[in-house]
Amino acid sequence: MFSLLPYCLNIHPGESLSEVRDAITRHTLAVKARVCPDAPYPLGLRLSAVAATELHASPAALDDFADLLTRSDMAVSCINGFPYGAFHGTAVKTAVYEPDWSTPERLAYTGRLAEILAVLLPEGQAGSISTVPLGYKRKRAEVRGQREEVEDQRMTVCVRQLAVMAELLHAISARANRDIVLALEPEPDCLLETTDDVIRWFEDELLYKGTRWLSGNGRRSRDEAEALLRRRIGLCLDTCHFAVAFEDPLTALIRFESACLRVARIQLSAALRATISEESLRRLHDFIDPVYLHQTKIRLPRGRIAAYPDLTEATLKAAREQAGCEVRTHFHVPLFFEGDGVLASTHTDLTPAFFDRARASRIPLEVETYTFDVLPPELRAPTVVDSLVRELAWAGERGSREVNGAS
Repeated sequence: MFSLLPYCLNIHPGESLSEVRDAITRHTLAVKARVCPDAPYPLGLRLSAVAATELHASPAALDDFADLLTRSDMAVSCINGFPYGAFHGTAVKTAVYEPDWSTPERLAYTGRLAEILAVLLPEGQAGSISTVPLGYKRKRAEVRGQREEVEDQRMTVCVRQLAVMAELLHAISARANRDIVLALEPEPDCLLETTDDVIRWFEDELLYKGTRWLSGNGRRSRDEAEALLRRRIGLCLDTCHFAVAFEDPLTALIRFESACLRVARIQLSAALRATISEESLRRLHDFIDPVYLHQTKIRLPRGRIAAYPDLTEATLKAAREQAGCEVRTHFHVPLFFEGDGVLASTHTDLTPAFFDRARASRIPLEVETYTFDVLPPELRAPTVVDSLVRELAWAGERGSREVNGAS
C-alpha cells in the first residue's frame, strides 16, 4: 500500500537543479528501492525559484530531467511551490512566506511551476502545486494607523493575482490534457490559518471579488468564472498545521468539502505536543532551532488559546505559568514517533475515520516532514532514508492505494 505514497522532497537540502537531481539519485532512489522496487514511484517534487527558472528556461534541461525520472521509474504527482528561496542550512523563519501572493514574483514563480508540472505530470492525471496561504500576518506595529486599509489592499492584490493564476492554470490544463490546481496551504499565523479563515476568505474574497473580476470583460458568465476559480484554486490540508491550532483535520476536511472547496492534497504530518511541566519544558528546549519557524499554541482553560510566534526561551518561560495545559508547536516530528511519556505527537489525529474520508473523496496523500536535520538525535532514524521509509510505512498502513493518483 505505502509504495504509492509520495514524500515531499523539501526534506532534502538543495536549491539548484543539480542539487534537486542529486537528492533524487542519492535519496529518493534509495527510498524507492525499499518501498516499491518493481513499481513506479510518485514524486513529491520541491523546486525553488532558482531550480524552477533553470528548468523553465531550458527545454533541453526539462527534457533531460523528465528522462531522469523515466529512467528512475518515477513520475511527478505534485510540486511544493511554498518555499521560494533557501529552505535548509540558513535562518528561514518568516522568510519562507516571501514573496507572498501580493507580489509579481510569487505569480511568476508559480506560473513557471505550472508549465513544468504540465510536462512532468502523466497525461490525463491531476496534479497540484502547494503554495503559501496568501502571506504571513503583519504585526500591528508595522501598519499602525492604517492597518485595515493596508491589509485590504494587500488582500485585493492577492485575489487579483490568484484569479490570473486560475486563468493560466485553466489554459495550461486544457492545452496539456492535465488537471492542475493551485493548493493554498493554511498555516498558523498566516492570512489563512483556521478553517473559519479559509471558508470566509474563499466566499467573501476569492469567489466574490475574483468572480466579478474574471467575468467583467464579458468573456465568461459569473457562474463560469466561479466554476473556474473553484476548480483551479483549492487547498493543501497539512495535518500538522491544523493540529497546532487545536483543530481536528477530519472536521476541517468535512467543512471544506461542505463548502464545495477543492482539497487538492493532504500532507500527512504531525506536530509536537506535551502537557506543560518542568520536565516537558526542559525537553522542549531541545527543539529550539535557528532555522525554521515553530509557531506555538497553548490551550488554556475554557478553550482559550494562547499563541506565540515561535518556540523560544521566552515562549517556554511564558508557558511555565500554564502548568497542566497542553502545548503544541509547529515542529514536524516523524509520523512514527509514538511519544515517550513526556513528549507526544498529534499523529493521533490521523484516525481511521480521517483516512476513510480521504479515501472516499479520492484526495491524494503525501508524507511531509522536513525537519530531519534539526531533530534532536533521539528522534532521528539512523539516516534520512531510514526515516522516510518508516514514515511511509506508518502512513501506508493507514492509507490506501486508491487515494493516490486519482484524477
